[in-house]
Amino acid sequence: MLEGGPLKTYRLLGPEGFFMSPEPGTLGGNAKTRVYGRLDCRAPRAGLAKGTYQKDRVFFADAAAAEASGYRPCGRCLRDTYREETPDVARAPQRRSNRRWGR
Repeated sequence: MLEGGPLKTYRLLGPEGFFMSPEPGTLGGNAKTRVYGRLDCRAPRAGLAKGTYQKDRVFFADAAAAEASGYRPCGRCLRDTYREETPDVARAPQRRSNRRWGR
């Protein structure tokens, strides 16, 4: 057992602003686009690999905290939640027809 060691804390975003938590966030978000999603989503990993996304990254304890902070779900990793939040997108056809070729 470790005694006297510093307790690790994590900086999370909530409806009232940033706060320190002993538990890590379960969801990540982008402060510019106001989108949140799972930590293993492909979309933010691409930005992290390029080095353009680190300064805009925020973390949330859960989806309720993210939505209360004004963020919307990711259309890639949280597809079901995204469709519930934006029903017009869910009804839109996934692929437009090509009139020229009759498809």
